[in-house]
Amino acid sequence: MIQLRNLGHRPLHGLDGLGVRGFLRDGLSGLVFALVIITYCISFSALIFQGNLSGGLTLGLSALLTGTVITGLVVALTTTLTPAGAGPDTPVIAVMSVLAAAIATNVAASNMGEELAVIHVMVAISVATLLTGILLFALGAFRLGVWLRFIPYPVIGGFLAASGWLLVTGGIEVMTGIALGFSIEPFAALFGADRLPQLLLGAGFAIGVFILRRVTNSFLVLPVTFFVLVVVVNLFLLVFGFSDTLGGRPAWYLDGLTEIQFWTPVQAVLENDINWRALILSSAEIGVVCGVTAISVLLDVASLEVARQQSADLDKELRYNGVANILSGLAGGAAGNLSLSGSILIQEAGAVSRFSGVAAAGFTALVLFFGADVASYIPTPLLGGLLAYLGLVVLNEALIRSPAQRSGMETLLAGAIMAVIIYSGYLLGVVLGVVGACLLFALSYSRIGIVRRHLTRLNFASNVDRSPHETGLLEKHGGQIHVLWLSGFIFFGSSNRLFEFIKSVMDTQDNPKVRFLALDFSAVSGLDTSAVLSMVKLKNYCDERAAYMAFAGLNQQLEDTFRTAEVIGDDGPHRSFPDRNEALEWCENLLLSEHESADATEETFECWLEGAFGGELEPGRLMSYFDRRTYKEGQVVLKQGGRSNSVDILATGSVAITITDEKGHKIRLRRMAAQTVIGEMGFFRKVPRGAAVIAEQPSIVFRLTRKNFERMQDEDPKAAAAFFRLIVRVLSDRLEFANREVSALV
Repeated sequence: MIQLRNLGHRPLHGLDGLGVRGFLRDGLSGLVFALVIITYCISFSALIFQGNLSGGLTLGLSALLTGTVITGLVVALTTTLTPAGAGPDTPVIAVMSVLAAAIATNVAASNMGEELAVIHVMVAISVATLLTGILLFALGAFRLGVWLRFIPYPVIGGFLAASGWLLVTGGIEVMTGIALGFSIEPFAALFGADRLPQLLLGAGFAIGVFILRRVTNSFLVLPVTFFVLVVVVNLFLLVFGFSDTLGGRPAWYLDGLTEIQFWTPVQAVLENDINWRALILSSAEIGVVCGVTAISVLLDVASLEVARQQSADLDKELRYNGVANILSGLAGGAAGNLSLSGSILIQEAGAVSRFSGVAAAGFTALVLFFGADVASYIPTPLLGGLLAYLGLVVLNEALIRSPAQRSGMETLLAGAIMAVIIYSGYLLGVVLGVVGACLLFALSYSRIGIVRRHLTRLNFASNVDRSPHETGLLEKHGGQIHVLWLSGFIFFGSSNRLFEFIKSVMDTQDNPKVRFLALDFSAVSGLDTSAVLSMVKLKNYCDERAAYMAFAGLNQQLEDTFRTAEVIGDDGPHRSFPDRNEALEWCENLLLSEHESADATEETFECWLEGAFGGELEPGRLMSYFDRRTYKEGQVVLKQGGRSNSVDILATGSVAITITDEKGHKIRLRRMAAQTVIGEMGFFRKVPRGAAVIAEQPSIVFRLTRKNFERMQDEDPKAAAAFFRLIVRVLSDRLEFANREVSALV
């Protein structure tokens, strides 16, 4: 939860070859981090154990320090992001404070004493830590860490913002002893004469360090400022004493931190009458501790990857953070994990190897066993100020510097989740976050048009080479055929937009009216029930307008769904086709059948030849060099891989251009109708046939062999020139339409 920057490419390594100077440097950096994390633990203990739970300060500090030692040692020895520091994370501690309050409330309802309430809180923390470890280990062991990256940022931002707010208010409570609620009275009490000095000192420290950290990138600002103020405030209070105006010693220091009280969860359970119902009632808060810790590991690892320009093994980090928390939970420690700020601080202090983290864990262990009374000399305003500073950092990262600031809706959702968590708890915040994120996603996704491209037959044709007569009809009436490429998942938010889009196109275009729709579903992954209803609405609307729909590329599930809903049928006006080309060809054929007045015959072929030569040459003069051939349906006209010794003119019928792949599968590339030229590419390039030509219906072909072509060039150069012009005109027409298609698709 800090500002990230490039930390350079300082070589980071393990313990091998470190040397004496390296050990000393890493030991010193570990000491710096240990002092900071111990201070954090004291503040966190004061946050969790307040009011009726204040008697558990030493137990809480023991748990936090134990967790720090264990997680710090395990993470330092196993992390893929060396050097690293570990310990309790601020969002997790904020959730633990909520867990402690919930446990205290549930225990109070059973009329148990304060001492037993503390024991219940400690047991709950141990249970939460143990379950956290199991969850983290399972996520890493089953390589599910990647799924954590799918948590919507507004949910994470709301969690972090709520945690930040709880840290700020908890810090104020540590400073002043006043718990802030939702009424005005606690706020007014903050400014009383006996509370104002502590509030001003703690708030000034938090805000001052927050501003300084915005000005300078040095991570030493916080620890140096904190320890200097500890010395200054202690000297001031020692010289001037604790007057009534200053509230006396209890207003400035924590009570009951003279020595550590070690404990183990198993022994506590055996020696005390544990109210398991009270723990079960707080299972939601325990679950949130597990979830927030997992999110914290993800955020810290991802942020550290960016800061150090390294790549981490998230699953490994999860596994070993899980192991650390399992050991910590069994030993009576609190949950902890790889720390982003701690890892950067330890590196900024000069660490280059794993030994720095090991040293930090060792120094923390020394305080745990021998120096707990140091906490009694740290003024509570500074402890509370430290918590408030951490809360300000988290709030800043969650709501101001977060990626969500680019979206007003995501910022509002994060703020709403924060407010719900603060007012009603994390469980309801989770529900709101998941539901809100889903609705926000649906709203955002529905704005993305599922119509990837929209063209008419004037710009895009099927893979059919047609006669000039048919081509002319399609060019004249092609505006009646519309082709739509669809993509994505069609659901309730986008299906109605699709219907309204098509309806708008059909209502707007009057001359000519839209009569045919080719809908390409090949890039559609699926649809929901609302989308099916929209398709039924579209079918009914097309029926009213006497329009036809051709559905292309439907997978089996979509086709079965549309057939069940009677959107498509085998003999109805709306059909399904394997691909877009066949769907568009069907639409073209329907349009032609409505506008053609005569069939293609040999006579029309003769007319085509006369028009092609423009009266400058009698067709019979050229055709005398051609051989007339007839083919039945399915016969091979030209063989793939065969010698290109002829060029053919298709007089009647139609042929398919196909290729056979290495596995023997036949793929149809194009269909060619009557009155066109085939086989010209291989003939003029003198290369083997790249594809086969197969008659799709009875066809008449006029073939010009290479021998006759050479004879025509010698005997009748004028006829040969006319033939060349015919070839150039056919190829030019094909290229011109191909250029229009490419231009429309760009």
